[in-house]
Amino acid sequence: MTADNTSSGAEEPLSVACDESGNDGENLLAGGSRFFVHASVTISDLDATAIMAEVRSQTGSQSVELKSKTLLQRKDEATARWLLELPELRDHASLHITDKRYFLVSKLFDATIEELAHEDEYDMFADGAALCGANILFFTSPALFGERWEALLVAFQSFLRARSTSEAAATLRTFDGHVVDVLAAGVSPGDMFFSLIHAGVRHLRTLSRLQLGEGIDHRLRTLDPLIPALGAAVLHWATQSGRPVEVLHDAAKELTPERIEAMRKHLAAPEIVSPNRAGKGVELVNVTLADSKLEARVQVADLLAGLGRSVLEAESYGKRHPLTPLVEGFISRLSVIPNPEMMNPDTAKAVAESM
Repeated sequence: MTADNTSSGAEEPLSVACDESGNDGENLLAGGSRFFVHASVTISDLDATAIMAEVRSQTGSQSVELKSKTLLQRKDEATARWLLELPELRDHASLHITDKRYFLVSKLFDATIEELAHEDEYDMFADGAALCGANILFFTSPALFGERWEALLVAFQSFLRARSTSEAAATLRTFDGHVVDVLAAGVSPGDMFFSLIHAGVRHLRTLSRLQLGEGIDHRLRTLDPLIPALGAAVLHWATQSGRPVEVLHDAAKELTPERIEAMRKHLAAPEIVSPNRAGKGVELVNVTLADSKLEARVQVADLLAGLGRSVLEAESYGKRHPLTPLVEGFISRLSVIPNPEMMNPDTAKAVAESM
């Protein structure tokens, strides 16, 4: 399946091959992994075929679809290191990391507090206020509110995953009740944030209609990290190369023609979300979905995504992984990862202005 739009520029599009690891769809809180990792590569098909042949030779694997779990075996760690150190991948591979819980917290902030600010024509993305606020919520709320905070997040996720008008209305009432419950705790450091979240609940009703596909040609999947991760990959490579981008992606039912077209429009006109990004649009020419077993470039992306996620999972449990320094070299600065340094407004502003 291909969503195709002819490039308006004279330059040949940059071909980017992608795959992911740790995809639990919209189940961000109780899925199989903490991280979603989306890998993208710009190597040639010839190089990718040679890489996969060498990986099979080194590991002795005869699998039609060789996965990263093979390289994560102790006996094949040298092959994993060889892959991550390949000169052919330097500056030609990127890992976009999504911390799923932080992603959900960011959605909570953006869908309520940021929407209130937008009403007053204040762009919280421009000066890093949204980045700062999401990190403050993420790092301080568990200690301040404990089980109340966890129940609130579960309720917010349930609301965003509602499949009918009645379910959306019921889960929104439940969510708002948990916000009131947090406010009732009387913890002054968090009162301002949660008062604003409570005031911003009215914006969630509008979001709910979009989530259900009312008035648009597709249902929004606000919580699915694949869609924004692919958009970030396109932005990364288009900005780095100065060229339009065409994508070859492992087949994913979430990447419908309607969602790809919406992504293309938002990438071309990012001022739709943040006015300060006017003039910073990039061009997504087309997205082709393919069977990874038939595409060597997608197979290389799949190996990188799996290795990256496994390393990050180990690190999150306090286990230093021997491949961590190599994986860190591929991590995109557009990744959605919590950072306590971003609780400082000046630091968050500097990061936002550099994007």
